[in-house]
Amino acid sequence: MIFSYQLLSKLVDLSEFTPETLRNRLTFAGFEVEGMSKRAEASSLIIGQVLTCEKHPDSDHLHVLTVDCGKEEGIKDIVCGAPNVRKGLKVIVALPGCVLPALGETIKKGVIRGKESDGMCCSLLELGVDKNVLPEHSPSLNGIEELGEDAPVGERNVLAYLGLDDTLLDVNVLPNRPDCLSYIGLAREIN
Repeated sequence: MIFSYQLLSKLVDLSEFTPETLRNRLTFAGFEVEGMSKRAEASSLIIGQVLTCEKHPDSDHLHVLTVDCGKEEGIKDIVCGAPNVRKGLKVIVALPGCVLPALGETIKKGVIRGKESDGMCCSLLELGVDKNVLPEHSPSLNGIEELGEDAPVGERNVLAYLGLDDTLLDVNVLPNRPDCLSYIGLAREIN
């Protein structure tokens, strides 16, 4: 069964436990922790707002954007192929140097069909979020993630802002411990 470290921490005080030490504690308590993974993972992300969105002159599906990434980063030119990109949209921007483990890529500044691109607008899938946990109509399934109007432009701790800075523990609950097939049951065991 998959347990969220963040959700467990709302039920029991985990201030003394990192996800790794929690895994060890569960293992010593007789549970098999079969795996541990980040809910999403990326470096060098920032929230930006699309200022302009023009069709790419040499492509039928690409767009050339100017994206405001806040005071520190300024305005970036980005080439984007997402069908849902538009002027005014707040987006997740992967800056040059950003490592995206889900894609196995590092974002680099480059030229795409003759237009400079200084980053990438991201979907939640590109950050490593499992598509099975996304709502059926999530924009991330077919394009980039669309952030709400209240998303702060220039925010660098994007995963925390989205509630995705979490670790998932895959715990094999043995048949003789059905009491631990719920968050409350496992929290009691941890406590």
